[in-house]
Amino acid sequence: MTQESQNIRRRTTFIALIVSTMLTVVPPAIYFVMSFSHMKGVVEAEGEINARLVGALVVANPQMWEFEELRLKELLGRRSKAGVKEIRRIYNLKHEVIAESGEPLPRPVFALSFSVHDAGHEVALLEVSRSLQPVLLKTLLALLGGALVGAYAFFRLRTVPLRALDEAYRVLKQSEEKYRSVYESLNEGLALYRASRREDGTADLVLTDVNPAAINVFGFSRDDIGGWISELLDGLFEECAEQVFGALQARGEVSLELEQNSTGRIFSLTAFPMGYGMVATLLEDVTEKKRTAEQLERLAYYDSLTGLLNRRMLLDRMEQAIGTAQREGMKVATLFMDLNGFKVINDTLGHKAGDQILVEVAKRLQKMVRKRDTLARLGGDEFVVAATFEKDENASAIAKNLINAITPVYQVCDREVYVGASVGISIFPDDGDVPETLLKNADIAMYNAKRQGQGGFCFYSAQLNERLHERMQLEFKLRGAVEREEFFLEYQPILDSKTGRITAVEALLRWNDPEKGRVMPDSFIPLAEDTGVILPLGEWVLRTACAKLRQWQDAGVMPVRMAVNISGRQFTQGDLAKTVEDALLQSGVHPSWLELELTETCLIKNVEETVKKLCRLKGLCVSISIDDFGTGYSSLQYLKNFPIDHLKIDRGFINNVCELPDDRAIVDAIIGIAKAMDLHVIAEGVETRQQAEHLMRRGCDEFQGYYFYRPLPEEKLLEVLASKAAAGLPAGEDADWLELQA
Repeated sequence: MTQESQNIRRRTTFIALIVSTMLTVVPPAIYFVMSFSHMKGVVEAEGEINARLVGALVVANPQMWEFEELRLKELLGRRSKAGVKEIRRIYNLKHEVIAESGEPLPRPVFALSFSVHDAGHEVALLEVSRSLQPVLLKTLLALLGGALVGAYAFFRLRTVPLRALDEAYRVLKQSEEKYRSVYESLNEGLALYRASRREDGTADLVLTDVNPAAINVFGFSRDDIGGWISELLDGLFEECAEQVFGALQARGEVSLELEQNSTGRIFSLTAFPMGYGMVATLLEDVTEKKRTAEQLERLAYYDSLTGLLNRRMLLDRMEQAIGTAQREGMKVATLFMDLNGFKVINDTLGHKAGDQILVEVAKRLQKMVRKRDTLARLGGDEFVVAATFEKDENASAIAKNLINAITPVYQVCDREVYVGASVGISIFPDDGDVPETLLKNADIAMYNAKRQGQGGFCFYSAQLNERLHERMQLEFKLRGAVEREEFFLEYQPILDSKTGRITAVEALLRWNDPEKGRVMPDSFIPLAEDTGVILPLGEWVLRTACAKLRQWQDAGVMPVRMAVNISGRQFTQGDLAKTVEDALLQSGVHPSWLELELTETCLIKNVEETVKKLCRLKGLCVSISIDDFGTGYSSLQYLKNFPIDHLKIDRGFINNVCELPDDRAIVDAIIGIAKAMDLHVIAEGVETRQQAEHLMRRGCDEFQGYYFYRPLPEEKLLEVLASKAAAGLPAGEDADWLELQA
């Protein structure tokens, strides 16, 4: 007990000494700091004002202000409070005193300097000095007074040790209030439990307190205080009561997730011991977070429209399938599917109908694939199946089954529509050993399947990839060839069958690539059609041909018709009539000298729309010819409805017109029908005298072919048109004009 008393005495003495020292030193120190700060603030304020006044004088008289000593002293003498001793000086930039106001000051002295500016530049310094002696004297007096107070406090505090207990109580009270404030303001529900025993002697937890969030958000009530944990909130904690109690026993933190069956809400629970047999549970409603996380996961790995896996998840599943195949000695087929005819449906019936078809396709494919296989949608109308198999025939069977599943009719917008599929297949490990490579190669094979015909499948090969790479390079060059002026025209004459006179020329597009040289039309024309480059390219051909024709006519060359080929894409997608009209207006060529050659296949896709477009073209007074007649869907009904002028018999029939009776019969029938319908007939691809004689006897109107002329450059064509042979022979003359060209 004596030792305890001594400890209290020593502590009390020590505390009293500290307090008395603070009472002695701190107030004078505070007084000095505040007085000095006040003095400094006053000097700064007045110095700034005085510097601005001097600055105003400088601005008013920038050249002579330094010599106005009286005026400067007057400005320096201005004080906000009389009787304060201070010295004010103005220095120039050389630190020479220009003017001064005030009396000598007792030490110690402090000074502040202020810049005087003219147009943003410093031109002088104003220095304000004051003595610290008055402040120091008052501080000394305060220190003496503080010492007296400190001595008094020392003796008082030494006799009142309970002062320390009061201070401790105050700190404890503040801590409790802070805890209560935090406890009450928590957004998470906090519940406190005390370990207790039930009537049967088992240990359990009793609720002792809950914060407002637990009451308002999580459904606790004040009536629940005193209840067992397993009986709270409709038994929410029943399954986890032992784990929460275990947090108290193990003195560790426990985290778990609870679902309230009555509301479907999900809670995150964290239990941790509080000491003295107490445990706390921190509850957070994570229902929305869980739903958001699930939605984000679905968006990240699944297609939002069909619910199938997306590209990201597909690559992951393919990686797993490849690993399985390597372990079990199997193969993996990647089947890349693209729907045929989907774009037309999407454009005509709308995106809603297109989405409906995609959903239905996904359902059909899900029924066909096995559980161990992977089905995904990459976007648009592209689907992928990754399937493991043992024999190559199995991959073919899978492709056939998928195509058969997609092919049956779809009911969309109260209409029956048909959709097919083209499938490209790549095989692991033959065509690649990583998912990205297999997917790319299957895509390449799918495009080859489309070129071979709709509704089929094709396996990938290295040669196929090489051809596609060459096609891509050619496409890249083709897109810039028009701007680089790499295209030019050649012209193949068309002759009158009776006189041998050149009546027309067909403008033929040629491409001279700087690297490859001359590129054959069969190589780049289909590519231009597929990529859409044919639209600006066809417009260039039309404008150039009309301009050349006008140029020849102005030069006095024998007038001929100019036949220009029009692609199917130009006719269906572009405003052909407007393009033709602009070309004619710009060139000044009369429309009667222009002939447009269109293929059968592009004319029959939409007969009603075709008739409208052809009638609009005929309204411009141009000639219209059906090129390659006989190879498409020839129909007398089309010939009757279409406003055409010429039929051009395809060279495939002309080649064997003298050898094969069937071809001869077809040619004779075409000529007979054309004559009956008052149509002009042109035979292209005439390469022998026998062919020309037969066609002449059958009444063919014009010839075109290598037997007479090959495609000619412009210079050679102009020479031919200027020659006597181009003029032919007068009608009715006995001379055999064919001899002139043979």
